[in-house]
Amino acid sequence: MKKYDGWWDGFFPAFRPIFSKVPARVTNAQVRFIREKLDLRAGRTFLDCPCGIGRIALPLARTGVRVTGIDITQSYLDELAGKVKKSGLKMDLHRQDMRRISLDSKFDACGNLWTSFGYFEKESDNLLVLKKMFRALKPGGKFMLHVINRDWIMANFQANEWYQSGDMKVLENRGFDYAKSISTDVWTFIGPEGSSTHETAIRMYSYHELISMFERVGFIDIEGYGSVKGEPISRNKEQMFVIGTRPRR
Repeated sequence: MKKYDGWWDGFFPAFRPIFSKVPARVTNAQVRFIREKLDLRAGRTFLDCPCGIGRIALPLARTGVRVTGIDITQSYLDELAGKVKKSGLKMDLHRQDMRRISLDSKFDACGNLWTSFGYFEKESDNLLVLKKMFRALKPGGKFMLHVINRDWIMANFQANEWYQSGDMKVLENRGFDYAKSISTDVWTFIGPEGSSTHETAIRMYSYHELISMFERVGFIDIEGYGSVKGEPISRNKEQMFVIGTRPRR
């Protein structure tokens, strides 16, 4: 049986140009939604894990939120550190596997955003990520998970897609492992400096599965949204924002 773990090692540096595909209005709407749902006022602490190049972390920091960013890709952290320095903001940045963080009752809120969950072949490792987020929260703190909806994928599956991102052409050849609910994709990036091909494997979840995982970890008051407009999750909504609270006791 094919092993999926470890695909992220070379993938994310090649994936970097894709960030330019996300319009500023989309990011701004997500940041407003995150602030509202996680009650992130100025002075509050937020863990962005993984933080990437700071698409969400930087706008939050500009509102006065005290952000800590964790990511496995050093080039992303280096880029974000440069932006933080240039902007005059403050942000704690650390390179670490999200399964290995050890933070206890430190943050008012945490986020795992933009389909950064389900990376690990062992389901116990994906559950471990949620456990780490739960532990990092202060009692009463809130966690947001933002992923693509498996049920939407099944209704709208497209095996091949070409698109342009800046000066990079991208081809996605998509597959799906129905035994494990894993999206098995082959990405080809073609740019001015040549081309590269990378395989990815991400476990996709339905809403009821995430509710069960959140409950196993200990989250309460679990709620889900299909968009930043607060619409309910359904097979017609591509995204899911699932929020849980660490009990006060």
